[in-house]
Amino acid sequence: MSREEKMMKKRAAILGAAVKTYSENGFAETTISAIAKEAGVSFGSVFTYFATKEVLFEAAILEPLEEIKPYFSEIEERYSGSPMEMVRNMIDCQLDVFAKNKDFLRLSQQVLARPDRYPVLFAELSAFVDVFAERIYPVIEKGQKEGCFYEGSPVLMAQSYISLLNGLRLTFIDDHTNLIWSNMKIQALRLFGPVTERVEV
Repeated sequence: MSREEKMMKKRAAILGAAVKTYSENGFAETTISAIAKEAGVSFGSVFTYFATKEVLFEAAILEPLEEIKPYFSEIEERYSGSPMEMVRNMIDCQLDVFAKNKDFLRLSQQVLARPDRYPVLFAELSAFVDVFAERIYPVIEKGQKEGCFYEGSPVLMAQSYISLLNGLRLTFIDDHTNLIWSNMKIQALRLFGPVTERVEV
């Protein structure tokens, strides 16, 4: 392993430890020492990669968000088929993503609950929701015209769906392999439809 690869690996370990520790204890109660211990690195190593505790907190939000974004912004590129098939496949993928990112989602809830404390990060998370609503809008609209989705505001449907995803990770602490996640995919699909067929995932 090259020096650069070792550095990237150490940075990733610190970031992962930060997401976990910040999500469990909150920003104020989390110390750099605790993050270093969780990551298995020295106290000083943390500052080699992240200048301050605040910079590390921002990275703990923004970097995982960048990894998740494509699943929500590349709707027509990632999910093919009829509107119903696209939404079904989208839900299957996105719920898996949310189920596997427990710490990050718990951390993002802290930001969403305090827009006054984290205005920049809050704006990033809000923009993420807005982009998803914009990208899913034509799919929902087409499905409505075909009679397979409920009538109503596509934007409201998208926002309701995102709210469900956020709520699920706060409500259920089960591992992503738990059957509850498969069952919740059925409930998520019901936010869109189908109007005339039995919902099965």
